[in-house]
Formats: sequence, structure tokens, C-alpha cells
Amino acid sequence: MESQRENRSKPGVEPSALDARDHRRLGQRLGLFAFDPAVGKGLPLWLPKGTAIREELERLAKELEFKAGFERVATPHLARTALYERSGHLPYFAPDMYPLLEVLERGDGADMKDAYALRPMNCPHHHRVFAAEPRSYRDLPLRLAEYGQVYRWERSGALNGIARTRAMCMNDAHIYCTAEQVEPELHAVLDMYAEVYALLGITDFRFRLSRRDPSDTRDKYAEGPDAWAWAESLLRGVLERRGVAYEDGLGHAAFYGPKIDVQVRTLIGIEETLSTVQLDFVQPARLGLVYTAASGGPEVPYCIHRAPLGTHERFVAFLLEHFDGAFPTWLAPMQALVIAVSEAQRDYASAIVRRLRARLVRAELAHDGETVARNVRDAFERKIPNVLVVGAREERDGSVTLRRRGIEQQAKLSVDELERRLLAAIERRLRMVEGGTS
Repeated sequence: MESQRENRSKPGVEPSALDARDHRRLGQRLGLFAFDPAVGKGLPLWLPKGTAIREELERLAKELEFKAGFERVATPHLARTALYERSGHLPYFAPDMYPLLEVLERGDGADMKDAYALRPMNCPHHHRVFAAEPRSYRDLPLRLAEYGQVYRWERSGALNGIARTRAMCMNDAHIYCTAEQVEPELHAVLDMYAEVYALLGITDFRFRLSRRDPSDTRDKYAEGPDAWAWAESLLRGVLERRGVAYEDGLGHAAFYGPKIDVQVRTLIGIEETLSTVQLDFVQPARLGLVYTAASGGPEVPYCIHRAPLGTHERFVAFLLEHFDGAFPTWLAPMQALVIAVSEAQRDYASAIVRRLRARLVRAELAHDGETVARNVRDAFERKIPNVLVVGAREERDGSVTLRRRGIEQQAKLSVDELERRLLAAIERRLRMVEGGTS
């Protein structure tokens, strides 16, 4: 799946005024990811706490996709260049790909030279999954999903923390369907996008209808003016039937078809495509994908490319700035920190940590040798949402004192009640507040 990307500064905003919320600074401060020159430019190393966020987002995507009838697949990170030539990606996307890998295949007969490419997108692999078995109209729509790792040769000057990288893991899926199924599938995809945005409190976004520029003479798009007109009209109709405003994205289409892009501005003023859904009427035919129609004859399916959570890299960068690093409990890298008032309560505090971790809550014990005030202050600086303080009284009562980030009032809870609230907030993906979950 391709996406056209923009990098425009927000007028009238001094970058220094928002430096503290820059995802690069937050990511370093919170220990989420790192870059190492020994690994290479634009190739992020996800540290344990950053990986926890990735895994929570991936869990969310898998749950939503399972409920929506998607089937998961797993495909290689590279393929023979012949696949990309046939799909059309090599002619259109070569400048954004890593250099090809030339190899010498040694067999029983004569040696044969071949070439492979690190994949810049997952589509061709999923198309071959479709082709791996005979398909019937009864199998459609077929929805294949994968968090697939892709690699793109971004210019050094375009790299921007994890928002613009050379290695990324995409919340990708491809829906193979009949012409009659295209529109309802598009609506279902946009419903999923709306659910994700509502859950994460993302409200400041706009839609863009990204279409072909017929005056572009650079062979940027596949041929077929009638097919382009039909596809663009269909996507426009979907947006209008949903009653949403959209802007015209002339020249922003993928080479194989138009798309609906969800555009956002980050807090530091950069415009990005957060999510995209694309209608492909080119690749299935090029790769010989067919299904048996009700008439008994072969038909070529349409393909919808969609990525509601984009890539881990860009989506986490956006969320870091969106939440200012203060993630809700379900998404926080550390969900609870337990602080013992004195050494006498460390065994009790350790038992609470073990109990919470047994329920898969990301809980840790604060370092000893620091005052309670220092540990609490450090926890809030690290954006930990739930700080549990235990002293002699809490140990005697079987309780904890809960201090919530951003809330002055403390609450004394039994360990049973604390566990119930935490698990409810995590399971329902809600913020935990003093009166329960909200």
C-alpha cells in the first residue's frame, strides 16, 4: 500500500514553542525507541516500553479485524523483483525502494542469476496468497490482514524520528471483492476508522479524495480513463453518502487507483496521512487473479487496500504528540508503579506487583533508596498513569493509596478493587478515574 505524504510547517507557529511535545524528544525521554548509526539512518530500534505500545495497538487491530471477518496471513520481507515488475510497483516505485539484491541461485543444473527486493509494500505478497488457492464468488469478499514490515529508501533530509523512517510495520489488509461489494466494503472500512479514532480521541482530521491528475505526463498512473472515472466517482459517492466534508487531492492517487486519505496535522505543524483506503482496479488483472463467477466463468476481483492504524512508526509518533506522552492506562508502557513507603513494606509492594503482573498488568516496583515524594514525582515525569503507594497502614488493611496522574485527590482502595478497576480500564480501553472507569 502506498501513501502520498506531505511535510508542511504550520503557519505562524514557532517550532520552539512545541519542542517539549515533539515525538522525538518524548520518545527519548520516555525510553520508547532509539536510533543507532551502527544500524543505519531511519531504522528505529524499538525499546521494551515502545514495543509495549506497538503490541497494544496491534492487539486492537487484530480484535477489530477478527470481528470484521479478516483473516490473518504472514508473508516474507522480500521477494523476487519479477513479482514487483509484474505488479507494476517496480516501474512506479523504484526510486523509493532499496537497491535490488542480486544473487546466484545454485541448483542441480546450471547456476542462475536472480534478483530480490526488500518489499516497499505488502500488496504483491497478499495477491499471491489470493492466487494460492482456487477462488469462487462464494469466497468473496476475502479479507486478508497482516502487520507487515516494509522498507523504503527515504531521502536523508525527509527522515523525521519515527514519523518518517526507512523501515516500518504497516497495519495492512487487502479486500478482494466483486464490483457490487466494493461500496459496502468501503463503508465498513471507514466505520472501522471511525471506531479507532473515537477510541483514541482523535477528532481533528479531514478527508481527502486523492485522485489522478490526467494532465500529468510522467507515466505516474496506470492506463484506463474509464476505469479511473468509475473508481473516483464511486469513492466520491461514498464520502458524500456519509455526509463528511472532503478536499480534492488532485495528483495524490496511487498508480493503481484513487484513494480516500485521512489527513492530520501533528502538534508541531507537519501534515501527514494517518490512514488510507485505496481502490485498486489494476494489480489483480496484472497478476492474473481470478475467481469463478456465478456464471461459471472467470472474473477478475477488485482490491481494496486499507490501513486504519497506518504504520506503527507514524501512528505512535502521532499518538505521542496527541497524548503528550501521557497514554491512557490500556496503552501506557507502564500501567502501574508500586511505591513502598519504607523497606518494611517492600515485600507487600512486591506481592502486589506479582499479583497485577499475573493478570497481565504492566506493573513494576519503584527503586528503593528514594523518598516517596521523589518516586511519585519521577513517576509522573515518566507519564505513568497509576501510582500505588503502600505504607504500614495499607499493608495492615490490605489496601493501596492510588495517586492518578493529573488528579490531586488520592484514593484508598482495597487491592481487590484496584485490580478490578485496572482490569476494567485495560479490557475496555478506557481511562481509569477516581470513581471507576470512564
